Amino acid sequence: MSENTSNVYEAPAANLTKNNESGDKPVLNFDRFSAWGVFFLAVITFGIYGVYWLISRTNKANALATKQISQGLIYGYLALYVANLILSITEVLPVLSIIISLASILVGLIFIFSLRSSISELINKGSSEPVKLNGVLTFFFNIIYFQYKINEAIDQQK
Repeated sequence: MSENTSNVYEAPAANLTKNNESGDKPVLNFDRFSAWGVFFLAVITFGIYGVYWLISRTNKANALATKQISQGLIYGYLALYVANLILSITEVLPVLSIIISLASILVGLIFIFSLRSSISELINKGSSEPVKLNGVLTFFFNIIYFQYKINEAIDQQK
């Protein structure tokens, strides 16, 4: 009878290192999701899904791109968004509400255009032809436009 030295009650070992299957084509690490789905989820959730989308894609872009977006900018935007939401619902301190709204818009634009440069870098790495993200379309359609361009890049690079 041979003696087995492994413990049957021990949890199996797992390799927890980051596995980047698409090192030469980092845009393939993003999930392909319908741009219309992003739009309708943002509308149904009154914009909350849009904030979730921005933060989740920013974290993924930070893990893959050399152009990093600072965590302070992400947390600042999130704090201003929540403060703006609370002040809008409570309708107290209208002057403070206006100031917070303007600050939220300004920080949001900085955040979105920072993400634009990271996504542009990820889309163009491994692409045969360079893609430029339009600034006007980024301004007006930000998350929907980003998802459309990510989907387009995934389709071209597969």
